[in-house]
Amino acid sequence: MNLDEINNHLAGLINSGDPAFANAANFVKSVLEQVHSGDMPADQAQEVLQDVQQQLSVIQAMESMSMKETLNTVINGAISLVSALG
Repeated sequence: MNLDEINNHLAGLINSGDPAFANAANFVKSVLEQVHSGDMPADQAQEVLQDVQQQLSVIQAMESMSMKETLNTVINGAISLVSALG
């Protein structure tokens, strides 16, 4: 998954109307922007994204399985992307 695909999926989640998914997607987007601007090292971003991914399994507010799977896929792509930079 490349950055454009990740951003497209994030935009869909941000505009999903579900606050839990929108907040999580905005956070992932923020992490990626910080890596891109050099404000966050790639290894730190990878750890942060892995923490977000672990939290997905316990967030009860995320009732839509398909959006949860999309967010998980996006986070996996983002982790792969930032790990390639580190």
